[in-house]
Amino acid sequence: MSTPATTQAALNVQPRQRRDAYEALAKVPEGLSVKDLLAEVEMSEADLRQSLRKLDEAGLVKRVGRLWTAVQLESVDPAAASDEPPSTPERSSPDSPDAVELSGRSNSIS
Repeated sequence: MSTPATTQAALNVQPRQRRDAYEALAKVPEGLSVKDLLAEVEMSEADLRQSLRKLDEAGLVKRVGRLWTAVQLESVDPAAASDEPPSTPERSSPDSPDAVELSGRSNSIS
């Protein structure tokens, strides 16, 4: 079973309490234990453990031994991360071969 790419959008739909837990984990790439994470967030141990389980189900955190780590988020739209403005299609000029001639039509009914 393949895990979907973890995106900022997946984090944004999480309740504030879970986002806070994720952000605290993201600050420490080596990971934190529940005990260490409790000192970083304002929630009970039971709420923190539940938040970590839900974040794990969403693919936003992973557990290795006693340490929880945040999964690095991927960009939703690679074009949005680019410094270049989006390109716009060029419009054809009346002189171009792609221009359609409409003057040859007759509106009279025979």
